[in-house]
Amino acid sequence: MVFSESLRRLRLEHFFSQAELARRSGVHALTITRLESGRTAPSTRTVRALAEALGVQPRELASPEEVAEADRREHNRQLKR
Repeated sequence: MVFSESLRRLRLEHFFSQAELARRSGVHALTITRLESGRTAPSTRTVRALAEALGVQPRELASPEEVAEADRREHNRQLKR
């Protein structure tokens, strides 16, 4: 299962709205919307924050490959600044 599907499934299992998950995790609600729609990939920090808020292990949300790819993109964006 891909990250976006896992995130949505776990959020709904906990009966959290996106706004509630944002409040509990410290991740902006718009970011959660983008993550669930697959428009953006999560950073390591985001996966950890969401996993903690949902009471699961980070590996239950995202594969190491998904996180590594997102971290690579973030690193490249920072280099361009």
